[in-house]
Amino acid sequence: MGAVALKVFGLTGGIGSGKSSVARHLRARGLAVVDADELSRLAVAPGSRGLQQIVRHFGAGVLHASGELDRAQLGKLVFSSAEARAALDAIVHPIVRRLAAERLQELERRGEPLACYEVPLLYEAGLEQTYQPVVVVTAGLEQRKRRIATRDGLDDAQIQARISAQMPLEDKCRRAAYVIDNSGSPSELAERADAVFDELCRALDVPLARYPRAS
Repeated sequence: MGAVALKVFGLTGGIGSGKSSVARHLRARGLAVVDADELSRLAVAPGSRGLQQIVRHFGAGVLHASGELDRAQLGKLVFSSAEARAALDAIVHPIVRRLAAERLQELERRGEPLACYEVPLLYEAGLEQTYQPVVVVTAGLEQRKRRIATRDGLDDAQIQARISAQMPLEDKCRRAAYVIDNSGSPSELAERADAVFDELCRALDVPLARYPRAS
């Protein structure tokens, strides 16, 4: 009997909505999660071709003295200019897609029946047909802003620039197969994530016993 084809669903949301919290919860259930943010860091690691291309386009001012990417400085450039943001995406996105494909191929070789691709810009990058179904994590705007401020130490203008750079979260919710509301407590989020994941597994004919809930 041949290997079972890997099924991959997409997990996305808006900045500060809590998709990474959902991803951590699903990992705890044994699900393989490929994180696009992690891959984007690999894409621009010191010595990488991606970082070389970024320096060639944006200049050496986006580097720390150590040679690592100065994300804060690059952020100032790309979140103040749609053109700069598009240039950065054109460099990083193809590398991330290649790395994601390699990770998913390895999971398939291992015999995993299901995997999640956690990607902030799934809709913006046109990936909604590639990773199906799509799960969107949502929360209220003010709640998201508070989370971003606490996590990243950004001011109001910086937070708004990052939110505006993404597709409106309401639009993502309308296009998603499943929506997880993260406006409550961590325990409520876990319950909602479990409910959606169980439903998704049933829809994809993936055995739920493979991913037991935490006792």
